[in-house]
Amino acid sequence: MPETLKIDRFDAHPVWGACVFLEAQADDAEAVRSAYAEGAGDWPPLHFAVARATPGALDPWYRLGFAQMHAYAARAATAEPFDIAGVELRRGGPHDLDTAVAIDGLIYEAQAAPPSYSSFEPDPEDVRRTWAETLTDGDVTYVVAERGGTPVGHVTLFPDATDEAALHLASTAVVPEARGSGVGRLLTAFALAHAAERGFARLRTNWRVTNLAASRYWPARGFELTHLRLVRRLPDV
Repeated sequence: MPETLKIDRFDAHPVWGACVFLEAQADDAEAVRSAYAEGAGDWPPLHFAVARATPGALDPWYRLGFAQMHAYAARAATAEPFDIAGVELRRGGPHDLDTAVAIDGLIYEAQAAPPSYSSFEPDPEDVRRTWAETLTDGDVTYVVAERGGTPVGHVTLFPDATDEAALHLASTAVVPEARGSGVGRLLTAFALAHAAERGFARLRTNWRVTNLAASRYWPARGFELTHLRLVRRLPDV
């Protein structure tokens, strides 16, 4: 089984609890399905699989009852000039803790609404502690979009953990009253240019596939799907 499935086990994941992450190491769909059947009896009840976004790579997981959860996508880093009258970007820092927490919270609100129906409720203290660490991390670029001195969006960038040639675009959100005005595109244009200036070949990001706004926005900005994270919780129906 090791040559067929790569297994990373998290017995106490901070978000999902006991779970197992899987990745196919073979192109033979039936070999993958057989390896899963052989090992699954000893695993925690929550199973995740990460697969290339191709029909062949996804086929064994779909036929094992897995469903799409997160999309991973990338785009070549390049300068894409874009401006909005009255909106300015500035580098953020520790003094932006309240702003970062508030804007980041909009993502959780979107994921809790239909059709995502996420039941995850972030702990406020954990969120503030994580952001406090993020805003003092020298590897992180945090940028705030402001209109008339009022924050209307933000973007967070850092080297990608799995692709040394990529910069990762993380928490990116725009306040409701500024959506549709180009603030998101302004932040994305900055991220692409910043990645190119730092010598990264591409910019990577991910989103929950049931988040309609995100799943429509990123492909419209030229990000191409590379992988999908799939999920199955046992017992199944």
